[in-house]
Amino acid sequence: MLDELARYDNSGGMTPDFDAVYEENGILRGELAALYEEMEHIERVTIPTTQTVYLIKVGALRVELLRAKTEIMKSRRRVALLKEALEKGTDMNGLDISRQIDEEFWETDSNTRYETYQINAAKLRFSSLAQSEDAEEIRSVYRIISRKMNPDINTDISPDAISFWPSARAAYLQNDLFELKALLLMANDYPESYDLPSDMGSVYRKRDELKGKIASASKKLENVRQHPIFGWKAMLENEEALAAEQAKLRSEIEAAHMQRVALQDMASSLEMEYVRK
Repeated sequence: MLDELARYDNSGGMTPDFDAVYEENGILRGELAALYEEMEHIERVTIPTTQTVYLIKVGALRVELLRAKTEIMKSRRRVALLKEALEKGTDMNGLDISRQIDEEFWETDSNTRYETYQINAAKLRFSSLAQSEDAEEIRSVYRIISRKMNPDINTDISPDAISFWPSARAAYLQNDLFELKALLLMANDYPESYDLPSDMGSVYRKRDELKGKIASASKKLENVRQHPIFGWKAMLENEEALAAEQAKLRSEIEAAHMQRVALQDMASSLEMEYVRK
């Protein structure tokens, strides 16, 4: 009874403490909605987009380098088999050697083919991952709806409000700004005070609950930002760092090609030596 009375002053109006804490809870709901949306945006947009751009701008060169290094290993193996045949005086069939090398490097070649497939797939989906001009507005409208209708933020909302939320989620995931705006108009029909606490104890408990969720979401977001993808993102956004990485990979690829040519020349010499014998 005392808590109930504590909501009101002598004139029958709500006490300043109640109004201030209730207003604070509204701000906290907005902060929590922004944190949830940020985590969703990272998972839905930031990570796949960064992975795709990285594969195209850096990954393709890494695959080319991997392929060049594989060819070096194959050439070295060919030289070793040719030397062995010459030393032992055994019959040497070039096709048999090639077949043996292909069998030995089957798994490596399969991995390289898969990596190449990933690069090609990234190029195909790149255009679909491009940021929409409406991207920021979509995020903003979704945060407003989330602040009022997300059941994880508003634990006391009605069943009707809970049933509203999946439609908002679907529109957000589909980048449907028109639908989100329509849903925002509907969300505005729900009063801000639909979960109005009945006493000071309730409003304080709600504040503590929201603060706890914000702390938990902030920690989770901090952990998400430790994902290696953010190291890639930082490099991709730094033109000098990106250019340096690409130049380094191209230099290694060129060196690998030169080494492979030298090994191929050595293999050809051994084959000629076998023919002369």
